[in-house]
Amino acid sequence: MANVKENAVQNESALTRLSSIPDTQGITKYNMYYTTSRMNVTLHKGHASAPAVFYGHTDCSLTKAHLCLRRGDAKTSPMVAFAKVFMTSRHMQLGRGDYHKQQETSNQFALDDLRRAKNLFCRSDYQFSTAQGSNNPDKKAEFDWRKDRSKIAKTVYECCDSNGRTVAKMSSGGAFNWSKGGEIEVADDLDAGSTEMMLMSALAIWFKEALAYQSIFRGYASGKEDSSSMSKEA
Repeated sequence: MANVKENAVQNESALTRLSSIPDTQGITKYNMYYTTSRMNVTLHKGHASAPAVFYGHTDCSLTKAHLCLRRGDAKTSPMVAFAKVFMTSRHMQLGRGDYHKQQETSNQFALDDLRRAKNLFCRSDYQFSTAQGSNNPDKKAEFDWRKDRSKIAKTVYECCDSNGRTVAKMSSGGAFNWSKGGEIEVADDLDAGSTEMMLMSALAIWFKEALAYQSIFRGYASGKEDSSSMSKEA
C-alpha cells in the first residue's frame, strides 16, 4: 500500500513538472476535421477551408484496425505512417511507410510499440520509442504521452521526450462536436519523419481514448482554429 501511495505522489509530481514546462520553440497546430465518417479526419494547418496537409483514416477488420496517415488530402495520397490497433488490447504498434506494400513484398517494417502504462494511477498514459529522429544510432528516442487528469470529461494529452521537453499535444473535440475531431500540436524543430510519427501516435491515442470513449467536452479552447504556427512565449 505504501508503494501505491508513493507512486501516486511521484506521478502527481511529474504532472506538475510537465504543466510548468514553458514553450521554448514554435509549435504547429493541426486541426482535425471529420470527413463523411467520424473514423476519418483531414488535418489542416488552420481552418477547414485551408488545404488539408494530412489525411487520417481507418482500415478495420474483426480482430484489428489499421490507422493510416497519408501526406495529402485524400485516401489515395501517399501513406507515410500507420498504427496497428488491436481490439482486445490497449497496446498498439506504430510503423513508417505503407503497410500495404509490406504485405505485397513480404518485407518486414520496423514496428514500434505504443504501450499503455501499467501503473494503476496512469492507465491512460502511453509510451513509445523510435529510431526516427534519434541522434544515437544505437538507442531509440523515447516519448511519453501523458493525460492531463485535471481536465474533467475531456481528453487532453502532452507528449514529452526523455529530457522532459514537451514536443506535442493532443486535444479531442468532444462527443457533440460533429465537425472537428480535435487538435494536435507538434514542435517545429522536429524533422519531417518525427513530426509524422508524432501525428500518428496522437491519432492512435485519439482513436483509443477520445473517439472510442467519447469524451464529453472538447479539450481545446474555443475560437482557436486559426493558426498555422504559434510563436515562442515570452
